[in-house]
Amino acid sequence: MDSDAWYVLKTKPKQEIRAVQNLENQGFEAYCPKLTVEKIQRGSRKKVVEAMFPGYVFVHPDDLMEQFYKLRSTYGVASVLRFGDNIPQIPGTFIEQLKQLDNRPEEQAPAVGDEVEIKAGPFKGFMAKIIKLDGESRCFVMLDWMQKQVTAHFSYRDLAL
Repeated sequence: MDSDAWYVLKTKPKQEIRAVQNLENQGFEAYCPKLTVEKIQRGSRKKVVEAMFPGYVFVHPDDLMEQFYKLRSTYGVASVLRFGDNIPQIPGTFIEQLKQLDNRPEEQAPAVGDEVEIKAGPFKGFMAKIIKLDGESRCFVMLDWMQKQVTAHFSYRDLAL
């Protein structure tokens, strides 16, 4: 086994933070990459910290085979990720790159009045203006189409600020 290797642990639902804390309490180096995103919940904007990979954390044990059962029985951990008998290794350089992403500026949800470009569908390439937010992942936009103002409904992922 590679001494620089990290491994993936499957956590119990919504227990990534608990798993990392319990792993660190046992002396393991553990990491759960997070994102701070702005979401619209019940009509208001809120900043929420979420796991980048929900249900998974990374761990760097000294000796995986010797500590396998200790890792697996940690509170918050469901299992060690494996494919049959193969336990995939994650290079330490990849984890370092993820840690650098933690320092990125936060993602922001679009606001009413923002000018956006449509990235997908029949209106791809059109510019539009957000006129109403609809939940945490969709919005209504106003765009010019065939010399008329048209209202359309889009997912945020289909729009670019």
